[in-house]
Amino acid sequence: MNFGKEKDQVFFLIFYSCSLIIWIIEEIYMLLQPPEAFDRYRLWIASIEALIVISSFVLLFQLFHKLRSASIEMEQAQDQIQQYKVKNKLLNNPEKGYSQLMNAEFEKWKFTLSEIEIAILILRGFSNQQIASVRDKSLRTIENQTFAIYQKSGMRGKLEFISYFISPLLPEEE
Repeated sequence: MNFGKEKDQVFFLIFYSCSLIIWIIEEIYMLLQPPEAFDRYRLWIASIEALIVISSFVLLFQLFHKLRSASIEMEQAQDQIQQYKVKNKLLNNPEKGYSQLMNAEFEKWKFTLSEIEIAILILRGFSNQQIASVRDKSLRTIENQTFAIYQKSGMRGKLEFISYFISPLLPEEE
């Protein structure tokens, strides 16, 4: 997702909304002033302008809603593209072993050696307590390191991390 572009769009929507609010306040002020002889259509004009403002707010709300849903769809599409890239690497490079491709992902995420060891144990199905026992470390240390692994890889937890490496090996759903 292009955060800068979304930030500019949100800024524009906020600026536009504030402009409309100032316009409404100005119109209310003008309507509360005593009418002049040549200004007998002022109420009609102000009513039309108020309808324009209300319709602008409705359009702003719809645009903001579409922007948010498009952003979510884009993130989902990028996740799916990433999954297909991993699967494509595995299927198109049989000469490279699965472990080499897995290590390439670890390097891309800049895992330390201990994080790589823990990641492999996670992929083998070890619990945090089992990893702590095998590595002769405290449970808290392992929890901190697994959290760092998930953060660096962009995963939300153990299941998503394991799924990232297992799903390319599974047959396509039909």
